[in-house]
Amino acid sequence: MRRTGWLFLMLLLAPATAAQPPLPNPFGPPETPLPPYTPIGQRNAYAALEPAAYPIDLPTALKLAGANNPTVGIARARAREAVARLDRAKLLWVPTLSAGPAFFYHEGIDQNRRADFFSASRGNFTVGAGPQWRFDLGDALYGPLVARRVVRAEEARSVAVGNAVQYEAASAYLDLLEAHGLLAVNARTLFRAEQMLTAAEAGAKAGVNKTVADVNRAATEVSLRRQEALVLRAKAGAASARLARLLLLDPAVELRPVEVAVVPLVLVPPENTMAQLVEVAVRSRPEMASALAELEAANAVVRQAKQAPLLPRVQADFIGGGMTSGRAYLNPAPAGTTYGWSPMLGQYNANAALVWQLDALGFGNAATVRQRQAVYDAAQYRVAEVRAAVGAEVAEAARTAAARFDALDAAQLAVREATEMGRKFRETAFGVGGPKKQFDALEPLTGIQALNQARTQYLQTVIEFNRAQFRLFTALGQPAAGGLDAAVSQPVTIPAVPPPPEHGAPLPAPR
Repeated sequence: MRRTGWLFLMLLLAPATAAQPPLPNPFGPPETPLPPYTPIGQRNAYAALEPAAYPIDLPTALKLAGANNPTVGIARARAREAVARLDRAKLLWVPTLSAGPAFFYHEGIDQNRRADFFSASRGNFTVGAGPQWRFDLGDALYGPLVARRVVRAEEARSVAVGNAVQYEAASAYLDLLEAHGLLAVNARTLFRAEQMLTAAEAGAKAGVNKTVADVNRAATEVSLRRQEALVLRAKAGAASARLARLLLLDPAVELRPVEVAVVPLVLVPPENTMAQLVEVAVRSRPEMASALAELEAANAVVRQAKQAPLLPRVQADFIGGGMTSGRAYLNPAPAGTTYGWSPMLGQYNANAALVWQLDALGFGNAATVRQRQAVYDAAQYRVAEVRAAVGAEVAEAARTAAARFDALDAAQLAVREATEMGRKFRETAFGVGGPKKQFDALEPLTGIQALNQARTQYLQTVIEFNRAQFRLFTALGQPAAGGLDAAVSQPVTIPAVPPPPEHGAPLPAPR
């Protein structure tokens, strides 16, 4: 700064015919790529919490969301559970094989077939094995039918959960990209503001500033941008933590996007009408498939309840094996009675039965039918509810995407106009000319602020357009990862600036 001040003083003392170079231009030299953002100022008390950076891109984030997310894992486990229940329902016709020993013992009063009472000790030991059939014919007929519908519902619900998690991951990644894009814009603006402060301080020492508050204006802008940088750094860290939670990554690692450009992505072609989009969503959304499968399952349960009085319960048993028994009379035993256990002898038992049942004289069956009919009616309302929600999501996402797309032109125009404003300032506002030889810092600061606002607005417009596109693509029943390969994009890079100088380092040479 002292060198610049002496430069201004020498210019004022020089002859009038000497060429007067302009003040340092806050719009700086030709733009170069911006380096990774570094915190401004001294490290604070939380410096030990600075995490290691880990680069990530959108395809990787979506892939990890489908593989690692626990919510997706839970949904897939429930689908496998439904498949296992279907397998179990198919096996009601298969008999159950039972085997094992049994022991019976009695001591005390007993009675024979002639109604004689006597005291005795007796017992038997049996070893047997055989098949058993015990099932409700209604369950055997309708159980697999219902279970298949439940499997379809759970599998569709699993797909829906996966799509929702992928959208959440895409949205979280866009939040991360937006935060780092805002950091890049902030670094650019801060660099210009620091150049402006240097120029204002040099002008103040040379006595050519228009007002005594020029330095204060520039210093205020620098302080505000430094404060904004700290807030944006916290926002980027929070976005990284949210994305790491969705991807089940180490929260101690800070994720940073690898993209150096903000790209508007068109996942859904704009040629389709709203009615066509809604129709596609109704046919493709897994939520609709799940609701319809649940409706079919409820219908099958109602039919089973109506058929219950006509369908019997089946019971059949066959047990074969060996048996040994023993006895001892407590009273004087009859002549010729033997004591102890007999040898193991073979035996088998078989029985079969069909049982029809009227629950509570039929009134219970009627109540069961009404209860299951109510469940079916609720499933119908659920289908209508999901259909309405799908249509609303498609309409909202499509209209939001259309509005954001239309806003891109205005946002680009604002950046161009702000850039042109800066060019005019570069040509007119930074030369010490005229009889008063004054330097006004207000207009350059206004240009810096306008360009910062325009770039911020454009960045946020692109991010929100991409978010609406992912939401619309998901609302049509497709996973977010499926739209990246076919996405139509036009890269629009965030204009970069030279890296901010070290604290106290001299400014670049003026143009």
